[in-house]
Amino acid sequence: MIALLLSIILFGQGIPQLATDTGTISGILKTSSGQPASGVRITAMALPENPADTVSASSFGGLAETDKDGRYQLDNIAPGRYYIAAGRVDLPTYFPGTLEMPKGTVVSVAAKAVVPNINFVIDDASVRLPGSEIPSFIGSITGLTLPVQVRMEGNAKQPVMADGRSVLIRLTRTQDQARTEMALHDSIQNFSIPNPVPGMEFRVTVENIPRGYAVRAMVKDGMDLMAGMLKLTATNFAPSDSSVIGAMLPGAYVVPFKSYAGMPMTPLEITLASLPQTGQNDSGVRVTGRAAAAGSWYPSISGKPGILFADGSFEFRGVTAGRHVILLQDKPENPSRVLAASVVAANQDIDNVLADDTRVLPLEVRFPTRTPPAGSIPLAWIHGRVVDDASKMPVFGGAVTVTGKTKATLPIDSAGEFQIPRLLPGTYELVIEGSQHNAIRQSIVVGDEDVQLNLAARATN
Repeated sequence: MIALLLSIILFGQGIPQLATDTGTISGILKTSSGQPASGVRITAMALPENPADTVSASSFGGLAETDKDGRYQLDNIAPGRYYIAAGRVDLPTYFPGTLEMPKGTVVSVAAKAVVPNINFVIDDASVRLPGSEIPSFIGSITGLTLPVQVRMEGNAKQPVMADGRSVLIRLTRTQDQARTEMALHDSIQNFSIPNPVPGMEFRVTVENIPRGYAVRAMVKDGMDLMAGMLKLTATNFAPSDSSVIGAMLPGAYVVPFKSYAGMPMTPLEITLASLPQTGQNDSGVRVTGRAAAAGSWYPSISGKPGILFADGSFEFRGVTAGRHVILLQDKPENPSRVLAASVVAANQDIDNVLADDTRVLPLEVRFPTRTPPAGSIPLAWIHGRVVDDASKMPVFGGAVTVTGKTKATLPIDSAGEFQIPRLLPGTYELVIEGSQHNAIRQSIVVGDEDVQLNLAARATN
């Protein structure tokens, strides 16, 4: 049957070569475990005349099948240059053992020549081995979930944001250089690889590591990914008996309208280290602290980016003497939530600064004339009370709107009181609208001390 198929192929391609002028290619094919690969399809694929067409070459010069000992022989091969391929039509292994045709070794055949010992190992992805069959819906798979584990040497903390950019893991597909990225915001996460196919290879890198940190190791199943490639094999796609929701389990994958669980994948382990700080020659001091709320914050001090760690702490290096504002924003531009703190730096490091929610940022930060001692400076509050202008009784309910770069509205309670917490030094505009009373508009300058406002509103009737 194979001989008949080869004859049809050669006739269709118009190869007029006489059988007496043809050559022979032979060899042994083995599995990755070193066993004979029996019953596997072997082809000789003619090298295209134009090297640019290599990836789309499909002209067959010979076809055979390995015997029980993994031996094969390709007969009646016309003189020429060939790639020898084994296994699946859609994902063959090319001699001497690569899934990428351009990386294969070209075999030259002369008239009446015998080319022996073309021996190689077939990649697991090129043959459907027992227990690792690829599902029939392989073309519909939208994601393969790879667990990623980040470890830190010693007592170092894991950086997740630095210089205004997220620390991330990047997979670059070798076939087309397509990139997939995921921010590393925790010690263990699930990375969804989109549109995966057995045989895909990826170069793995960690991007945006802050100065003073380094990647010590990246390992998956014993493979050093700093020197080698992450490769998907057929076993990564073998389905298990259970289904999953959202493809969040390691090895899980999703097809449209359904979720399936794949065989669990071992984590890709990344080891990071904090390097000694000697020799960096940063002028200034170090300021450290923590965020009052969990989140992916963009930290800065007086506009200079810093480092955010996975545990919610932050660090700034090289802080010059003087007053500074610390901001942790949920977005680098037009933030919807901001944590803030104020510090005075001198000649010693400052630790344990708390950055807490601030409802409004001033149009411009304006520090008081008097500079407090070095350290963390608590943010000021506005405490207000609104009474009726005539009766002097508390205004029952209403709202206060405070405006700066952003705007917030807070309630007036049943006692006519309101509070605006944690404001940075600067100028703000207030609009106080008591229930059934005319609005009061007032500009106020906030410094380092709390502000007490006592206001009288005129009734609307």
